[in-house]
Amino acid sequence: MKICIAHGGDLSDPSGGTDRVSAIATGLEECGHDVTLVVPEKSADLSGQLAPVDVRTIDVNTSNSLVKAFRVASRASQIAEQKGAQLQIEHSTLAGVGSLQGQSGYVLDMHDLAYSRFNVVDTVLAPALKWATARLERRAVQRAGHVIVVSEAMRDVLCGRWGVDTKRVSVVANGYFPERVEPFLEAEPIEGRVAFLGTLHPKVDVESFRCIAELPEVSELVVIGDGALREEMEGIASSHEHVRYTGRLPDADAFSLLAASQVAVNPQTKSELQRSSSPVKLYNYAALGLPMVVTPGPPIVSQLTAADAAMTANTPEQFKGKVKTLMNDDPLRETISKHARDTATNFDWNRRVTSVNELYVQLRSKGGCEP
Repeated sequence: MKICIAHGGDLSDPSGGTDRVSAIATGLEECGHDVTLVVPEKSADLSGQLAPVDVRTIDVNTSNSLVKAFRVASRASQIAEQKGAQLQIEHSTLAGVGSLQGQSGYVLDMHDLAYSRFNVVDTVLAPALKWATARLERRAVQRAGHVIVVSEAMRDVLCGRWGVDTKRVSVVANGYFPERVEPFLEAEPIEGRVAFLGTLHPKVDVESFRCIAELPEVSELVVIGDGALREEMEGIASSHEHVRYTGRLPDADAFSLLAASQVAVNPQTKSELQRSSSPVKLYNYAALGLPMVVTPGPPIVSQLTAADAAMTANTPEQFKGKVKTLMNDDPLRETISKHARDTATNFDWNRRVTSVNELYVQLRSKGGCEP
């Protein structure tokens, strides 16, 4: 099929979301589809991974996210119509904007429940923004021909609460790139190092970092990433000698630090957004064979704990206790590490893209999809 994918973010800005878009676009091209990817102008060169894909960048020339979304959605719709391509839209908010322009029958790749982000945003405007985003998001889902979600929990929200037909929803979780972690599989852990790698969303529980750093067993807590909680994380690092905050790093530097850790963590504030997520960092942790302590909620955490590939904690004090246990128990770390690597074989992006390709094979047999 000819497929036109619209994405409103900067693909050169690394994140779980950009990984997902790159993996799906490249994977579908490799499966024999003719893929065009429409994005705003990038801030840096794109990875070579996207070389097979026809990437069309748009000069949006604005910092207004709504205007940017309108321009990306409009251009993608034009290209899809010109090429006779099936339109796929990344993120429900961009699809909602597209629907206001009359778009329908698209494949919506829904990365998260956008409206629930405002449950963890500290502003007096949060209730109004949540209401507006929820209306836009539901409109996006209603106008879609098919919806791809990242977890069973998100599918349950759409089908159980929003009344979407289960036949219109597919689950394709996030994953990891084997070639990205492979150079670091034999890294020697540095005694006392604990690490976190990921975007500092408001749902990240930074108080757990403070508690973990208090452990005498922890010589260095490395936090890698950027986001809304950057200033708070910088404050913790400046007041605690064992906390090292790096900000965002190139993949090679980030994975080098992460792979040399004895324990990896992912403390989160529980919410609907957190429960329905598919955290990319956990797939990378598992692929590297890192013993991990994580907040329960997302389906991937249930998979890992069922395989004895992770430990869970709900509060900062629990994180502190579980990390302490792991740091003092070499055989336990070795067992969890082995189980994590074994489980990770099911998580690579090649397997995930197979599911997306199967969806398009079905759509081709039906001549596309309708709202």
